[in-house]
Amino acid sequence: MTTKHTQSNTKHPDAKAKGADAYRDPSWWYDIRGFFILMGTYQVFIGNHLSFFARNLGNRHLEAAIGSGTFLALTLITQRLKGRTIPDEIVGIDYAESMLNGAKKLFRNKKNIHLIQADLSKIDFPDAYFDSVNIAHSFHAFPEPEKVLKELFRVMKPGANLYVDVLLAPQGGYIRKAIATKVNNFCFRKGILARTCNLEETQAQFKNNQFEIVDSYIKGNTFHLIARKP
Repeated sequence: MTTKHTQSNTKHPDAKAKGADAYRDPSWWYDIRGFFILMGTYQVFIGNHLSFFARNLGNRHLEAAIGSGTFLALTLITQRLKGRTIPDEIVGIDYAESMLNGAKKLFRNKKNIHLIQADLSKIDFPDAYFDSVNIAHSFHAFPEPEKVLKELFRVMKPGANLYVDVLLAPQGGYIRKAIATKVNNFCFRKGILARTCNLEETQAQFKNNQFEIVDSYIKGNTFHLIARKP
């Protein structure tokens, strides 16, 4: 059961314009910056994120907004350490060329991983193709999340799960809120944060796009949500 959270979504007015330039930095810098953002804004240890997403790796898997690929690589290591099967096919999609270049170097010897530069609201795959979808710490960067959810629903098989960690507005004690607010403001200025979210509104976005909410919980400033295509 989730904790009540009544703050409305906080959206930066220039999010879409800034987002086009936000991910042109080298992928190695994105990884370093991303680690501190995870700790400062999401306020969840990376091991918790890895355990969460490693539970959702179907045989034909879509990593939505794969970024530099580092988090997926760590997720696959987590999967192996737990003795679980690695997917036969993994598709990683991102619109940022510099991020994908990093992922291509990282996975250059992995024949089961295919990387595509594309907008997640327009995916060139047939209906009911993927067994699983993960959106790892990137939902906040989607200027139009409902369009993305509609397209992801289309390419998922019936019964497939979508795992997502959603960044909430800062909460908790004074120090935690102050740190998260400061990091969020930096992210807004850089264009890597389009908005912080409210759990009720986020759940409604998924339900409006025909998803069934299987489970959800809050940890730190992070709303973990598991949605299924009926």
